[in-house]
Amino acid sequence: MENVFLWGTGFIANQILNESDIFYEYHILGFIDNDINKAGTSFYGKRVFSSDILYQIQPDKIIVLTDCYVDIRNQILQNFPQFSDVIEDKNYFYKQRILERYKYSINSDIINVLKYLQKNNLQVFNYDFVEKYKDLEIEVLFDKACGMYYVHHNKKKLYFAKRLKNKDMVKEYYKNLLIEQDEQSPHRYLNSDFAIQEGAIVADVGVAEGNFSLDIIEKVSKLYLIETDEEWIEAVRETFKAYLDKIVIIKKYITSINAGRNATLDSQINEPVDFIKMDIEGNEWDALLGAKKLIGRSSALKCAICAYHGDFDETLIKDALEKYGMSCSTTPGYMWFPDKIRQTYVSTRLCRGIVRGVKQ
Repeated sequence: MENVFLWGTGFIANQILNESDIFYEYHILGFIDNDINKAGTSFYGKRVFSSDILYQIQPDKIIVLTDCYVDIRNQILQNFPQFSDVIEDKNYFYKQRILERYKYSINSDIINVLKYLQKNNLQVFNYDFVEKYKDLEIEVLFDKACGMYYVHHNKKKLYFAKRLKNKDMVKEYYKNLLIEQDEQSPHRYLNSDFAIQEGAIVADVGVAEGNFSLDIIEKVSKLYLIETDEEWIEAVRETFKAYLDKIVIIKKYITSINAGRNATLDSQINEPVDFIKMDIEGNEWDALLGAKKLIGRSSALKCAICAYHGDFDETLIKDALEKYGMSCSTTPGYMWFPDKIRQTYVSTRLCRGIVRGVKQ
């Protein structure tokens, strides 16, 4: 049983401790906090110390239960360089459970994830390709006319919602977009074997900033941009202002019913489409239930549907598409996505990123 100090007594610490059994799995030596007023108090029945306790006790692990992992790691190493190999981030306990859960797996994709986790912190994408983006230089510009930041994405301006209030926020957001669509990413929508044809009609369900649609805008003849977030719609209008003859913006929550702001794809699109991309935070399966007519009339259809928002989304999405006469496959690799929409716990299940469907 590992001897562990937990660093942090705030919101994240509460969140992790409330949903885990780590007190039974680890020997918790106590908590460390930078707030000197907390030293000597109790938290979850364990004493809270200042960092000076590390002069007296050498733990097997120091788990940083805050979002300030880099800063706290640097703080620890400044005074205690001998602890460089024992400092872990807030996902350590989830990582250990994943390693335990899949230790007998013979799936090569999962084995690759486990190899990465043996040497690295747990994150959404647990592959070496992520490393090339850590120090990537990204030029972020500000458009005074519309009051939004933008980047040059494949030689086109890609605008961001105004809630991304500074360049650092935009850089981090855009970096994650690049990681998602890397050639080796499980989240990649398209590749050379699964592409959008010239002149295609495309439905982008869950547009957000619109990077997927901006990549294909020159190729398509018509693009349905479906989004409900007003700030993203504002940014999308700016990004696609040179292509107004090609786009149709739909401000609806796409579901299996038509009521209020909810609408089905069948009710919103009255012509065949060639491609449906869908990323709507765990409501993909429900949205597909309301697309029977659209899929039925679309003879050359391909779909790229996000399947990681719930532990069983891949199964549900495949079932729906197959019932509509589509053959299904998944993108290679696995993702770890902790924020499941319909689950009250942090999942330790590895999920496929995208279900790809092709009309037979």
